[in-house]
Amino acid sequence: MRTPILVLLAALALLASACGRPEPVDRVLRITALPDARTTELDPKYRLVADALSDALGVEVEYVAVTDYSASVESFKNGDVQLAWFGGVTGVQARHAVPGARAIAYGTIDPRFRSYFVAHAEAGVDPSTEGFPEGLFGKSFTFGAADSTSGNIMPRHFIRTATGEAPEDVFASVNTNGGKHPIVAKNVEKGVFEAGVLNFRTYEDMVERGELDPARCVKVWETPPYADYNWTAHPVLDEWFGTGFVDRLQRALVAIDDPVLLDALQRPDGLIEASNDDFTDLALLCRELQLIRD
Repeated sequence: MRTPILVLLAALALLASACGRPEPVDRVLRITALPDARTTELDPKYRLVADALSDALGVEVEYVAVTDYSASVESFKNGDVQLAWFGGVTGVQARHAVPGARAIAYGTIDPRFRSYFVAHAEAGVDPSTEGFPEGLFGKSFTFGAADSTSGNIMPRHFIRTATGEAPEDVFASVNTNGGKHPIVAKNVEKGVFEAGVLNFRTYEDMVERGELDPARCVKVWETPPYADYNWTAHPVLDEWFGTGFVDRLQRALVAIDDPVLLDALQRPDGLIEASNDDFTDLALLCRELQLIRD
């Protein structure tokens, strides 16, 4: 009777030992993107991008949807995603939270991104190619999402720089969290607010598609350029897939030339290399605004 008991005890010991071991690392490269202008279209488009990166890199790549700006940063911070398409500020926040994270690519338009201030046709605001339009003073105004680089944070910075005043002192009333860029545009077009601000790309795309009437939602001012959207990679990728993998990932992104994939990325002119240094000025502003803290 001793032999079966010994065998059973040995089996239990092996089971206990196995239960105490860490699980094998789940080495799937998970990517995500800001739920920006056309959220419902992101899933099928980014699955195409994931498949293309998987073929180029020889690893499994999976697209993971996030609900909002802060969720994208938290997912990256927690290691739930390892490659993310961030806005300028969310990218700074993510890299600050994860030492060793790198901005590796962005579109050709992203180093010199801009915001458009727009006004309803009947608001009486004359467009300006010089300074901040005087006609915007005293109007009802809507920003975009509170943590949007181009729809809120940078426009606020440029208002303060141009006028020396806070937006709340410039406008008669301020909607501080107006949602996604198309919502801002349509609310100004409909006269819900006399004026507002959104990223230039969304405005131009909506006009081109016939979704926005530029005669009713009038561009009245264009901000100075600033660095914005970017692909940021988590440093764990070099641990998972070997030193230099992030460099390979950067080359794979920059090499994308398929128009379908570039359309999915909303960067039809292609991607170029980026680095953390491109966002130094923005990082300084984020510290000033306490959007990141050491």
